Amino acid sequence: MDIGRLIKIGRKEAKKLKRTILLFMVIFVSCTATAVRAQSIRVVAGVQKEIYLQEAFQYYIVIDGYAGAGQVDITNLELYSPRYQGGQDSSRRSVSIINGRKTVREEKKYVMVYQLTARQAGQATLPGVTVKIGGSSYQTNPVTINVLKPMSDDKLRLEMSLSRTECYVGQPITMTITWYIHSSIVRRVGEFDFNIPALENNNFIIEDAQAPPGDGGELIRLKLPSGDIIARQKPMKGDFLGLIFGKILIPKHAGEIELVPPRLTCKVAEQSQRSRRDPWGGFFSDDVFGRREYKRFVAQAKGGTLKVRPLPQEGRPADFNGLVGRYTVSTSAQPVKVNVGDPITLTITISGELLKQVQMPDLQNMAENFKIASEQSTPKTQGNQKIFTQTIRAKNEQIEEIPGIPLIYFDVKKGRYVTIFSEPISLKVAATENVTARQAEGWDLTKPTSEIEAVRGGIAANVYDQSELLTDTAFSPMAALVQPGYVILWAGPLALFAISSLMRRLTSDSPERRQARRRSSASRRAVSRLAKVNSRSAPAPQEMADIMRQYVGDRFNRTAASLTARDCREILQNACPQKELVERFCRILEQCEQSQFAGTNADDNIVDPADIRKLVKMLDKILK
Repeated sequence: MDIGRLIKIGRKEAKKLKRTILLFMVIFVSCTATAVRAQSIRVVAGVQKEIYLQEAFQYYIVIDGYAGAGQVDITNLELYSPRYQGGQDSSRRSVSIINGRKTVREEKKYVMVYQLTARQAGQATLPGVTVKIGGSSYQTNPVTINVLKPMSDDKLRLEMSLSRTECYVGQPITMTITWYIHSSIVRRVGEFDFNIPALENNNFIIEDAQAPPGDGGELIRLKLPSGDIIARQKPMKGDFLGLIFGKILIPKHAGEIELVPPRLTCKVAEQSQRSRRDPWGGFFSDDVFGRREYKRFVAQAKGGTLKVRPLPQEGRPADFNGLVGRYTVSTSAQPVKVNVGDPITLTITISGELLKQVQMPDLQNMAENFKIASEQSTPKTQGNQKIFTQTIRAKNEQIEEIPGIPLIYFDVKKGRYVTIFSEPISLKVAATENVTARQAEGWDLTKPTSEIEAVRGGIAANVYDQSELLTDTAFSPMAALVQPGYVILWAGPLALFAISSLMRRLTSDSPERRQARRRSSASRRAVSRLAKVNSRSAPAPQEMADIMRQYVGDRFNRTAASLTARDCREILQNACPQKELVERFCRILEQCEQSQFAGTNADDNIVDPADIRKLVKMLDKILK
């Protein structure tokens, strides 16, 4: 074997060894990076403080060291009916400069939230769950919970009633919920929450009632898991205050539907000996100093059964679209004197007790005499009416009316299908002459005369053969620079740009300026709003509480909607040396907040808006 061949073999072996070493280094670096990353990620589980039986509570998974959600195996928590509520990136990044040296600190964190429900009271342990992040698996810590059983009291009652217990598929049923609160505790009721399983039942279509059942009282807004609802608040028998609201249930299937009992949980403040001895301070006297304690109570109504009958097949029209109840239909048109092809606006109004299922009627019976536009406007709902508009055009002058529009529904009282029609609308249609293309160009409008034929040049010769009328329109860039029209074209945009830049500089508004204006005008806005409230005969405590929170938020650049009475006390105590003045302000704020269930005859806790105005002015004077 010659030396050249040995050298070639050596070079090949050296290349193989180099590739092997390089591959080993890549694998080593990758494994090292994975190990470091795995060590820097930590997954921790936690729950909220108070957990009550049959109530949903929050289960948190905190991913420390990673700014994204992981894949969670929630199998270990199936007994608690877990539901993912979403996540939030809570990462932070801070920059500090010390002695000219810039230091950047970045903290990555992501919080995932699950909703769990405890089925048994007592102490229990939630096992850890597995979270996969970037190909690695992490185990959360077990969490010990103490599930409390809410108390019940005859002074808090809940009732559910149905407008009928038997109905047809598609027939609307009104479900009425009434919450009874005894007058002795009505001003001590705090946070509350309704759980109405019927509103989450897939057997129903849910629709809001047009107004709360009953009459009289005061209309207020309540927050439910399914959204806000208007309720009626009024005195009831037995020295109770009632909160009444309703929902419309529309059964989608036949059969017997079991309605799970609705449930209410609320916090009721304990009444201390001091508040009972103090007729003037009322039960608010203890809460001013933060000593008020709350206990959780539960009230549950009785369930019910709804028997749903199927709609009969006998006599069912082919184009029946599911309307059940009683309805009327009417139409109007504008204009009613038109030419062939002119647009006519047809308005169709359908009235009934339930409008969610109402759709645009079929207009195919008009297609022979009318051209119906394919576009349809969005229907409008006004009270118990649903209004549709449609553009139509008459095809010929023999049309004398717009025929009646049919509407089909199932009449529950008669037990059969009913077809009704709107009244026909008289129409006057005039004929329209068709214009040809030659007429549109002007050729066939007049017949040529012999005189025009004799003078062949005619007017055209005088127009096109006179060369002296022609002008030189060649473009000259130098001439354009001095002509006024071109000067405006090239100099106008430059001038507008310069003016807009100057105006922007003069009117620029920084966040610091906006905050300063907000602080300086906080007192003026609060006093102005309180003056309007004071002009009313019965000012609402909740509105006054909103004004007080807004003043604190504006004065200290905070979001007013997120402030509580306790937050306001802490903020003012840190900023105002007059502690007694701060206590007076916060005492009135808490009194207004807790008076929202006091009713209209709660004279013990009437707050004068004029007193709040004086406090705001005094506070603002000291804070300046």
